[in-house]
Amino acid sequence: MRIIRPLLALAVVVGAFVAPAALGPAAPGAAATAAVPLVESPAATAEISVDVVPAASGILRPGDDLTLSVVVANRSSDTLPAGTATVYLDRAVVDGRASLATWLAQPDAALPLESDRGDVIARVGSPELFPGESTALATIVVPAEVAGFDETAPFGARRLSVLVASADNRQGEGRSTITVNPDAGFTPTGLAIALPITLPASTSGVVTGELLESYTSPGGLLTRQLDAAFGRPVALAIDPRIIASIRLLGTSAPESVTDWLARLESAPNQTFPLTYADTDIAATSQAGGVVLRPASFAINTDLFPEGAGSDAASPSPSPSAEPTTPVAPTLESLLEWNYSTTGIAWPRAGTVVETDLDTFAAAGLETTIVSSANSTLDEDVTTGNAAGTIGGRTVLTSDAVISDLLSDAVDAPTVASWEAAMVRLTASLATLATEDPDADAGRTVLATLGRGDALGGFRLSDTIAAVGAIGWSAPATLDDARASPPAAREIVDMPVAAEQIQGLQSMFASEAAVAQFATIVADPSALTGERRLSLLALASQSWNTAEPAWALAVADYLATSGEILSAVQVETATITQWSDSGPLPITISNNLSVPVTVIVTVTSRTAILDVTEPQVRVEIAANSQNRASIPVQSVANGKVVITISLTSETGVPISQPAQAEITVQAGWETAVTSVLAGLLLLVFVLGIIRTVRRSRRPAEGAATTDTAAQEPMGAPGPDAPESNTAAKARD
Repeated sequence: MRIIRPLLALAVVVGAFVAPAALGPAAPGAAATAAVPLVESPAATAEISVDVVPAASGILRPGDDLTLSVVVANRSSDTLPAGTATVYLDRAVVDGRASLATWLAQPDAALPLESDRGDVIARVGSPELFPGESTALATIVVPAEVAGFDETAPFGARRLSVLVASADNRQGEGRSTITVNPDAGFTPTGLAIALPITLPASTSGVVTGELLESYTSPGGLLTRQLDAAFGRPVALAIDPRIIASIRLLGTSAPESVTDWLARLESAPNQTFPLTYADTDIAATSQAGGVVLRPASFAINTDLFPEGAGSDAASPSPSPSAEPTTPVAPTLESLLEWNYSTTGIAWPRAGTVVETDLDTFAAAGLETTIVSSANSTLDEDVTTGNAAGTIGGRTVLTSDAVISDLLSDAVDAPTVASWEAAMVRLTASLATLATEDPDADAGRTVLATLGRGDALGGFRLSDTIAAVGAIGWSAPATLDDARASPPAAREIVDMPVAAEQIQGLQSMFASEAAVAQFATIVADPSALTGERRLSLLALASQSWNTAEPAWALAVADYLATSGEILSAVQVETATITQWSDSGPLPITISNNLSVPVTVIVTVTSRTAILDVTEPQVRVEIAANSQNRASIPVQSVANGKVVITISLTSETGVPISQPAQAEITVQAGWETAVTSVLAGLLLLVFVLGIIRTVRRSRRPAEGAATTDTAAQEPMGAPGPDAPESNTAAKARD
């Protein structure tokens, strides 16, 4: 069988040109099936997949040949015998985008009747395929006279399909469209496109210099995004986190990073800000009725010498020059940007409920981008302008169909899949342009590229360029979309998943607890600023909150907050109180990287110990311990349990109250004092005696000297030893 495969391929090539010609010309709307036997329509099967892609994004001008690429794949576990691929064309204009969407949806049940597919315009052979094998059929070229469209053919999309039937009667179908364009018969639709300039999911609210250098390098993520949209009719929705992170680098910012920021500033595109870190504002609204913003940033002042900027690269001053004073940026200056427009909320598509619009408006976001799948129009309106109102609130409606097709093209993994996506997008825009042919002015619709498209879509530039070349789609700006006649809409509530709401609410509660705890720090933002930035990062739309990675990141956030809340503690131990009154030592530890100030409060459970001054203010340096001295008075001996609690100076409880056991041995104080006093007296008396004895010794020495002076020279003294002669005489 493999030996004849080249011959079979040759037969396919010949059939691609001979078979259509054998069908003869067909007038528009005329059947061309007389020379082709009808084919039965059994149940559809997933065993055979057929992909058909017309050339030139499916655009066919009268008098042009129709060129098709067809790929057949055998997805079954059995060999697929050789068969026939039959091309069908319905020359009637598709009567609306709903009909078009139904047609393009691949069949899951029964294949349509042959009469519903239209006319047969070509037939070629399909080779034998082993299990898992796929092959591209020879390019099918349908002559213009067979396609049957002349200058009188109406503008619009037509249904096109290829049915592959094997010798064992297994079938597979591929569907597509062509758009006949006689350069008349349509009203161009204004198409505004919004592209998010965002970053991948992260747990940090500030992007490091290393990552930014990678993103702004040639071929980097941010470079690709800006290259694709620069100077094109695309509105850029910018994540302020990118701008703030670059500015926080100060003089350490890599050259590629500063160059990218300068290029973004010079872009002629319309721009508007996303919320910081592109937070999922519908989720934060439904979880807590808030739109989050950063509270503060940790700033390295060494990176911001006075006059840094254009002069930062100048030679170093002479040693005698005056040192510069660091000029640190403010929260406002880090986030400031010259946006074309502001006040736009862009929640994740298909997640908005009506009360969210009020939350957004209260935060200054008066206009909300809402997916058309998340709202409805009046029954007599098929497609409205992008501008609209919902419950008195201003909205910009993102056309869900156009947006999805645009995303399919941007995310296409292969050239063939990109071409197929562009065929569908072209046909959908053509159908939109014919929905109201009597209108003096066409609609203006908005298409939005999803966050994933901006992050991973490697065909972003090609897609935007191709859309701009479609004649029945007129480039429009975001201002054009906002200025179009508004359509009254109603929201279709599509709440955020419960798991995401629960995760956000847990982080909200944790952040609030840290904010209360931070009152023990002179500058609470040293703790709260980082927690808010991390929360913003975890609330970003770049996260797929249905995946385990997000839940793990949330758990890590909560654990870190828990470590902060337990960083200041009472170090408990059994204490013995020997005196009737005196200070009771209480040790406080601080594991934070900043100093804290707490109020230590001690209460006794029994009357054995009277706490005369129950509250003491204590300062503890960073990563250290300090001791609080609590004045107490013992009433009797025994054991007593005291409760030690910590609060901030504003009265906020810090950590859990601790308990310590105190052993009071006040009776020992008198005995010990008496013994010590006796010992001291004894030492004093002994000292006096020693002093007296020493004073007497010089007097005795003087008397002895006088006696010796009165005796004759040579006379023995009273203590002199006897001579030998005297001793003998005595004997």
